[in-house]
Amino acid sequence: MRKIKKIKKILIKVKNILRSSWYIYYYYHSELDERMILLDSKNGKDLGGNVFRLAQELSGNSEYKNYKLYFSSNKNTKNQLKKLLKAYNISYSSIVKEAGFRHYKILARAKYLITDTSFPLEYIKKDGQTIINTWHGTPLKKMGKDIDNQAYSMGNVQKSLLAADYLLYPSNYMKNIMVQAYCLENIFKGKILCSGYPRNSVFFKAEEGEALRKKLYPNKKKIYAYMPTWRGVVGKVQTNEQIAEVESYLLQLDNALAEDEIFLVRLHPFVAKAMDYSKFQHISSFPEGYEPYDILNTVDCLVTDYSSVFFDFANSGKKIVLFVYDKEDYLDDRGIYVQLDKFPFPQVYSVDELVNEIRKPKNYDDTEFREQYCQYDGLNVAAEVCRHVIKNNKVFQEETVEKNGKENILICCGVLARNGLTTAFLNLLEHVDKKKRNYFVTFVKSGLKRDPLRVKQLPSWVGIVPISGFFERTPLEVIATVLYFRKNKKNDWIIKYVDRYYSREFYKHYGSCDYEYVIHYSGYGEKMLTMFQNANRKNIVFVHNDMVKELEGKSNQHALTVKRAYASYYKVVPVTTDIYAPTYELGKNEKNIQVVNNCHDYKGVLNKSNKKVKFDEKTVCSISEEELCEILDSSENKFITIGRFSYEKGHRMLIDAFDRYYERKKEGYLIIIGGYGPLYSETLEYAQSLESRNRIIIIHYMSNPMPVLKQCDLFILSSIYEGLGLVILEADTLGIPAISTDIPGPRGFMREHGGYLVEPNSEGIYEGMMAFNRGEVHAMNVNYEEYNRIAVEQFEQLFK
Repeated sequence: MRKIKKIKKILIKVKNILRSSWYIYYYYHSELDERMILLDSKNGKDLGGNVFRLAQELSGNSEYKNYKLYFSSNKNTKNQLKKLLKAYNISYSSIVKEAGFRHYKILARAKYLITDTSFPLEYIKKDGQTIINTWHGTPLKKMGKDIDNQAYSMGNVQKSLLAADYLLYPSNYMKNIMVQAYCLENIFKGKILCSGYPRNSVFFKAEEGEALRKKLYPNKKKIYAYMPTWRGVVGKVQTNEQIAEVESYLLQLDNALAEDEIFLVRLHPFVAKAMDYSKFQHISSFPEGYEPYDILNTVDCLVTDYSSVFFDFANSGKKIVLFVYDKEDYLDDRGIYVQLDKFPFPQVYSVDELVNEIRKPKNYDDTEFREQYCQYDGLNVAAEVCRHVIKNNKVFQEETVEKNGKENILICCGVLARNGLTTAFLNLLEHVDKKKRNYFVTFVKSGLKRDPLRVKQLPSWVGIVPISGFFERTPLEVIATVLYFRKNKKNDWIIKYVDRYYSREFYKHYGSCDYEYVIHYSGYGEKMLTMFQNANRKNIVFVHNDMVKELEGKSNQHALTVKRAYASYYKVVPVTTDIYAPTYELGKNEKNIQVVNNCHDYKGVLNKSNKKVKFDEKTVCSISEEELCEILDSSENKFITIGRFSYEKGHRMLIDAFDRYYERKKEGYLIIIGGYGPLYSETLEYAQSLESRNRIIIIHYMSNPMPVLKQCDLFILSSIYEGLGLVILEADTLGIPAISTDIPGPRGFMREHGGYLVEPNSEGIYEGMMAFNRGEVHAMNVNYEEYNRIAVEQFEQLFK
């Protein structure tokens, strides 16, 4: 069984490489076909909407008879799409399998691409292609950056929006939300058409709706439509629960409906197929063979909840009822932009209330609602959009996203892990002059999947640009990258294909935007480091550690990549003068090295220190929270260090030093607070093997360790090698004396400000503890206002 699984994985990888090669070949070697149009609705999962209405116009208007239409479709919708195309007489068209070989070929060759969501992750826009992104609904529910636990994953949608030449919107309300939620400000270079939605034109054709109604339901006096929203998170499909709940309500409703009433239901595709409509007498699904909005145009009343469909249906002037039986729970789980109570539509919470309300005539005025949310909808939107885009007859006034004229800076800070490096990055953002530049933070989606709320650490004014990862290498690029990164081989041929791949990746992810500078702030990760090296922008990499020591002692860096980057980046930035020498040793280019000290958010440290000591849900500690507080309140000496559980932090020699201290003094506690790092279990096990084990407290993760630090007596930086160690500054801010091992990184800061240095071994740390005991170690009391002023000035020099 394992062998079979392994073989399947290999075959999948081979297929992906072949498909990538196929796509990349056509990307590089094919000319655009000026008469080819690719239409994609929800990545081939849907059949209708704005994309379909544009297809109707392109097929039905003789002006476009020389164009060939291609519809992407997945295997579940192909047959339905065939029937729909035939029913609506859409000719000059073909169906292609989503993410299939033919689909990728067309992606590389089509002059026009029309989507209402996004393109495949691998898609790279070619020069000369024209993209129309119609989107698929006016947002009530929060989107993009505004969804706290999903913002990290918005990258492919954002990329597709940024690559678009035209974005279509039915109202200023929607335009403003989309621009803000997907961080399009200052970087979107396309045009916005306030054209209205092509699919909504149907609601201005009442006579067509009436004719279809007579054809489908001649004996029904009342026709209702029910289109609820999807409840859940994509990727976490809870179909059974949703179906059971909806089915329960529909059974009650079915019993209450009369013979001349029919209740048409269209559920989200995730749950639609699981519903068995044979159980009902007066309830059925939307009839097949029709675009759903044509059916909506036949009904007397729409029943929905939090779905954006009510923004569209309001164009009909007919009644809308909101069936919000789970309003409180749903809104707690998913935020919305406008509270439902601000809309004119009646809200009901039970089946009895629903039946009563749908039978009443419309009893509210929605004029103001339509003026605000249906602002640009009209009769001939599809025709006007096609004329504007395909025929270049400028029907609409083209708008652009407002730009403030400032430089755009793209910064990568790894996965925003809660560690010292991220603290330094956030401190920088806290102190940069926002009036001078626009800042956008980028990261790879997979790195935040386990802890998506890390994005919330970023200030609200920063734009985010997540990317989905690295894809589509050709066989030659696979060979070159494997030889380079895994086998540490380097020659002109290898570098040619490594750089070709990563320059294409940069263009794919960021090429639609103008970034004057790209900054690799974390300095870690060979893929991002190589991609930014090939960015065709002024590139800057920060150095937070003695990278010579890092390369010797750890395997999380790639020596060839680091040396190339330090040699060729526009600027290489050690965060302290102490690590200038090893940085130069690797790059051998003194012209591009410029020291920039880390900023220090001392006000934030003071604020955090005033909070109560509190363990997080993820905190693991060798004692309880209450026991820790008792120790902090005691009069015995409390030594503390804060840093990840990894080799360079020197935790073992610190523990040895404390064990010796305790053996002699028979008092005191050592508190080690660490977050990420591979040596937590080993550190805990070692501490528990010593005589002083009951005096050593090991804490794995605290989002706010400042209240603990504030109540300790001495901070100890025990690192074997280090950048600076911002926690020294945090301790000093709280008036806590600090000692540090005498190593490059903290050495310069400690000497400049009168800090106490010790030999980088257990003997040296022990002597430091004893010196503190004798009253020889004092807080440095640095002026951090002046320190930050100088650091910001240094940072500003990078852009000159």
